[in-house]
Amino acid sequence: MDVQAFIVDNTTGKPHDILMTFDTGAYMTSIDSFTLSQAGYSIETGKNTIIDTIGHKGIPAKEILLRDLKLEDISGIHVSLGPVFIYAVDMSDTFTVGVLGLNVIREFETKIKFGQQTIIELDPAFDINDLVKIDNFIREESRFGLWTPSQIINNNRI
Repeated sequence: MDVQAFIVDNTTGKPHDILMTFDTGAYMTSIDSFTLSQAGYSIETGKNTIIDTIGHKGIPAKEILLRDLKLEDISGIHVSLGPVFIYAVDMSDTFTVGVLGLNVIREFETKIKFGQQTIIELDPAFDINDLVKIDNFIREESRFGLWTPSQIINNNRI
């Protein structure tokens, strides 16, 4: 099942549309490293980590702070999430360029409608007008940064 998403270019501010696989089994959101590079993100500067992802275990990844991630809500409006921590992962051998994980999914009321076409409806469970700006982004106060593993470890939350 896919969700329409838009990653905001780190240099131009323009949106890049991508389809992301909706995965309630994924702890964090992951996006293909090449896709992120094309959107102006410097993958090399991200913090190293190892993750398990669709059909793969022990995959090297980088923690990256996206400038903004937008998703389509149930009415088709592009909802800005503001800054979001994600994993940059090589997904060249998978069927997707992104996996929408629980660090984002948990902030939406979600309905899955089955029929001729499966539709995922996302209804924001947060005030879409009250977003953290990237200039004053603090992991402890960010709705979408709380689950970053290095943050949890650094604050002795594991």
